[in-house]
Amino acid sequence: MSSIRVEDGYFTLFNIFHTDGPEGQKVLFDQWRSLPPANVQPGLISGNFHRGLDGRSVVNYAQWESKEAYDAFMSERATQGRLGSALNVSRLDNIPCEVVHTWRPEPHISLDRPLFTVVIVVRSAPEDQETVLKEMTYDPPELATTAGYVSHAVHRGLDGEHVVKLAQWEDEDSFRAFLARPKEPSAIDGLDGVTVELHFSEIEYIRERV
Repeated sequence: MSSIRVEDGYFTLFNIFHTDGPEGQKVLFDQWRSLPPANVQPGLISGNFHRGLDGRSVVNYAQWESKEAYDAFMSERATQGRLGSALNVSRLDNIPCEVVHTWRPEPHISLDRPLFTVVIVVRSAPEDQETVLKEMTYDPPELATTAGYVSHAVHRGLDGEHVVKLAQWEDEDSFRAFLARPKEPSAIDGLDGVTVELHFSEIEYIRERV
Protein backbone atom coordinates (compact mmCIF):
# COMPACT_ATOMS: atom_id res chain seq x y z
CA MET A 1 0.00 0.00 0.00
CA SER A 2 1.25 3.51 -0.85
CA SER A 3 0.40 6.61 1.17
CA ILE A 4 0.34 10.22 -0.07
CA ARG A 5 1.47 12.75 2.54
CA VAL A 6 2.85 16.26 2.33
CA GLU A 7 5.34 15.64 5.12
CA ASP A 8 7.11 12.82 3.23
CA GLY A 9 8.50 15.34 0.74
CA TYR A 10 8.83 12.81 -2.07
CA PHE A 11 9.69 13.74 -5.62
CA THR A 12 6.49 12.63 -7.32
CA LEU A 13 5.56 12.02 -10.94
CA PHE A 14 2.36 11.49 -12.84
CA ASN A 15 3.32 9.41 -15.86
CA ILE A 16 0.25 9.27 -18.10
CA PHE A 17 0.59 6.84 -21.00
CA HIS A 18 -1.89 7.18 -23.87
CA THR A 19 -2.36 4.02 -25.96
CA ASP A 20 -4.51 3.07 -28.93
CA GLY A 21 -6.48 0.55 -26.89
CA PRO A 22 -6.46 -2.30 -24.37
CA GLU A 23 -3.69 -4.18 -26.19
CA GLY A 24 -1.34 -1.27 -25.60
CA GLN A 25 -2.35 -1.22 -21.94
CA LYS A 26 -1.53 -4.92 -21.71
CA VAL A 27 1.93 -4.43 -23.23
CA LEU A 28 2.72 -1.76 -20.66
CA PHE A 29 1.52 -3.79 -17.69
CA ASP A 30 3.41 -6.87 -18.88
CA GLN A 31 6.58 -4.80 -19.06
CA TRP A 32 6.18 -3.33 -15.59
CA ARG A 33 5.37 -6.66 -13.99
CA SER A 34 8.66 -8.01 -15.35
CA LEU A 35 10.73 -5.38 -13.51
CA PRO A 36 12.93 -6.45 -10.58
CA PRO A 37 11.71 -5.69 -7.03
CA ALA A 38 11.63 -2.02 -6.11
CA ASN A 39 14.12 -2.66 -3.32
CA VAL A 40 16.95 -2.99 -5.83
CA GLN A 41 16.30 0.45 -7.36
CA PRO A 42 18.03 3.15 -5.28
CA GLY A 43 15.66 5.92 -4.25
CA LEU A 44 12.44 4.36 -5.51
CA ILE A 45 9.56 4.44 -3.02
CA SER A 46 6.72 3.15 -5.18
CA GLY A 47 5.16 2.96 -8.61
CA ASN A 48 1.36 2.79 -8.59
CA PHE A 49 0.02 1.69 -11.97
CA HIS A 50 -3.61 2.51 -12.70
CA ARG A 51 -5.49 1.07 -15.67
CA GLY A 52 -7.50 3.73 -17.47
CA LEU A 53 -11.18 2.83 -17.62
CA ASP A 54 -11.32 4.25 -21.15
CA GLY A 55 -9.17 1.30 -22.29
CA ARG A 56 -6.60 3.68 -23.78
CA SER A 57 -4.49 4.99 -20.91
CA VAL A 58 -2.35 4.02 -17.95
CA VAL A 59 -1.47 6.36 -15.08
CA ASN A 60 1.64 5.65 -13.00
CA TYR A 61 1.77 7.61 -9.76
CA ALA A 62 5.49 7.33 -8.90
CA GLN A 63 7.21 8.33 -5.65
CA TRP A 64 10.98 8.85 -5.32
CA GLU A 65 13.21 9.92 -2.46
CA SER A 66 14.63 12.73 -4.59
CA LYS A 67 14.88 14.09 -8.11
CA GLU A 68 18.53 13.01 -8.15
CA ALA A 69 17.54 9.38 -7.57
CA TYR A 70 14.98 9.59 -10.36
CA ASP A 71 17.47 11.21 -12.76
CA ALA A 72 19.98 8.44 -12.03
CA PHE A 73 17.31 5.85 -12.82
CA MET A 74 16.42 7.57 -16.08
CA SER A 75 20.06 7.64 -17.17
CA GLU A 76 20.39 3.86 -16.95
CA ARG A 77 20.61 2.06 -20.29
CA ALA A 78 18.00 -0.51 -19.23
CA THR A 79 15.56 2.26 -18.34
CA GLN A 80 16.05 3.94 -21.71
CA GLY A 81 15.41 0.63 -23.45
CA ARG A 82 12.20 -0.02 -21.54
CA LEU A 83 11.01 3.54 -22.13
CA GLY A 84 11.65 3.16 -25.85
CA SER A 85 9.58 -0.03 -25.89
CA ALA A 86 6.78 1.67 -23.97
CA LEU A 87 6.74 4.59 -26.40
CA ASN A 88 6.32 2.15 -29.28
CA VAL A 89 2.76 1.55 -28.04
CA SER A 90 1.98 4.83 -26.26
CA ARG A 91 2.47 8.56 -25.93
CA LEU A 92 3.71 9.82 -22.55
CA ASP A 93 2.82 12.89 -20.51
CA ASN A 94 5.36 13.22 -17.69
CA ILE A 95 4.49 15.67 -14.90
CA PRO A 96 7.02 16.06 -12.03
CA CYS A 97 5.30 17.30 -8.87
CA GLU A 98 5.37 17.89 -5.15
CA VAL A 99 2.46 17.11 -2.82
CA VAL A 100 1.14 20.36 -1.31
CA HIS A 101 -2.23 19.40 0.20
CA THR A 102 -4.18 16.31 1.21
CA TRP A 103 -7.56 15.51 2.66
CA ARG A 104 -7.68 13.91 6.08
CA PRO A 105 -7.31 11.00 6.23
CA GLU A 106 -4.74 11.18 3.43
CA PRO A 107 -5.06 8.95 0.36
CA HIS A 108 -3.86 5.36 0.46
CA ILE A 109 -3.42 3.37 -2.74
CA SER A 110 -4.05 -0.32 -2.16
CA LEU A 111 -4.77 -3.39 -4.26
CA ASP A 112 -7.02 -4.57 -1.45
CA ARG A 113 -9.27 -1.59 -2.07
CA PRO A 114 -9.22 -0.68 -5.77
CA LEU A 115 -11.03 2.66 -5.65
CA PHE A 116 -12.39 4.69 -8.54
CA THR A 117 -9.55 7.17 -9.08
CA VAL A 118 -9.86 10.52 -10.82
CA VAL A 119 -6.69 12.34 -11.87
CA ILE A 120 -7.46 15.97 -12.73
CA VAL A 121 -4.68 17.69 -14.67
CA VAL A 122 -4.95 21.48 -14.92
CA ARG A 123 -2.46 23.30 -17.10
CA SER A 124 -2.11 27.07 -16.97
CA ALA A 125 0.41 29.84 -17.57
CA PRO A 126 3.08 29.90 -14.82
CA GLU A 127 1.79 33.23 -13.52
CA ASP A 128 -1.62 31.61 -12.91
CA GLN A 129 -0.41 28.51 -11.07
CA GLU A 130 -0.98 30.02 -7.61
CA THR A 131 -4.56 30.92 -8.53
CA VAL A 132 -5.20 27.36 -9.71
CA LEU A 133 -3.57 25.95 -6.57
CA LYS A 134 -5.73 28.10 -4.31
CA GLU A 135 -8.86 26.89 -6.08
CA MET A 136 -7.89 23.22 -6.07
CA THR A 137 -6.74 23.13 -2.45
CA TYR A 138 -10.02 24.55 -1.20
CA ASP A 139 -12.03 21.73 0.39
CA PRO A 140 -15.77 22.52 0.39
CA PRO A 141 -17.33 21.63 3.76
CA GLU A 142 -19.96 19.40 2.16
CA LEU A 143 -17.23 17.10 0.87
CA ALA A 144 -16.99 15.43 4.29
CA THR A 145 -20.57 14.19 4.00
CA THR A 146 -20.61 13.50 0.25
CA ALA A 147 -21.69 9.93 -0.48
CA GLY A 148 -18.88 7.82 -1.91
CA TYR A 149 -16.07 10.30 -1.30
CA VAL A 150 -12.82 8.88 0.12
CA SER A 151 -9.83 11.25 -0.14
CA HIS A 152 -7.64 13.41 -2.37
CA ALA A 153 -4.20 14.97 -2.76
CA VAL A 154 -3.20 18.10 -4.65
CA HIS A 155 0.18 18.40 -6.38
CA ARG A 156 2.11 21.43 -7.63
CA GLY A 157 3.78 20.82 -10.98
CA LEU A 158 7.47 21.66 -10.72
CA ASP A 159 7.39 23.08 -14.25
CA GLY A 160 5.15 25.89 -13.00
CA GLU A 161 2.42 25.00 -15.48
CA HIS A 162 0.50 22.15 -13.84
CA VAL A 163 -1.65 21.45 -10.82
CA VAL A 164 -2.77 17.84 -10.46
CA LYS A 165 -5.37 16.41 -8.08
CA LEU A 166 -5.65 12.68 -7.41
CA ALA A 167 -9.09 11.98 -5.96
CA GLN A 168 -10.48 8.68 -4.72
CA TRP A 169 -14.12 7.63 -4.76
CA GLU A 170 -15.94 4.45 -3.85
CA ASP A 171 -17.44 4.26 -7.34
CA GLU A 172 -17.97 6.24 -10.53
CA ASP A 173 -21.65 6.94 -9.87
CA SER A 174 -20.81 8.81 -6.67
CA PHE A 175 -18.27 10.96 -8.50
CA ARG A 176 -20.68 11.71 -11.35
CA ALA A 177 -23.39 12.73 -8.87
CA PHE A 178 -20.94 15.10 -7.17
CA LEU A 179 -19.86 16.52 -10.53
CA ALA A 180 -23.49 17.22 -11.48
CA ARG A 181 -24.28 19.26 -8.37
CA PRO A 182 -24.86 23.04 -8.68
CA LYS A 183 -21.53 24.82 -8.39
CA GLU A 184 -20.31 28.31 -7.57
CA PRO A 185 -18.25 30.11 -10.24
CA SER A 186 -14.57 29.15 -10.15
CA ALA A 187 -11.59 31.49 -10.29
CA ILE A 188 -10.11 29.14 -12.87
CA ASP A 189 -12.96 29.90 -15.26
CA GLY A 190 -11.66 33.44 -15.78
CA LEU A 191 -8.12 32.44 -16.72
CA ASP A 192 -7.01 32.42 -20.35
CA GLY A 193 -5.45 29.33 -21.89
CA VAL A 194 -6.31 26.93 -19.06
CA THR A 195 -6.87 23.28 -20.01
CA VAL A 196 -8.39 20.59 -17.79
CA GLU A 197 -8.07 16.84 -18.37
CA LEU A 198 -9.80 14.12 -16.36
CA HIS A 199 -8.46 10.57 -16.28
CA PHE A 200 -10.60 7.81 -14.76
CA SER A 201 -8.75 4.72 -13.59
CA GLU A 202 -8.36 1.93 -11.05
CA ILE A 203 -5.19 0.61 -9.42
CA GLU A 204 -3.96 -2.65 -10.94
CA TYR A 205 -0.31 -3.07 -9.97
CA ILE A 206 1.95 -1.61 -7.26
CA ARG A 207 5.74 -1.83 -7.25
CA GLU A 208 7.06 -0.65 -3.89
CA ARG A 209 9.79 -1.12 -1.33
CA VAL A 210 9.06 -3.63 1.39
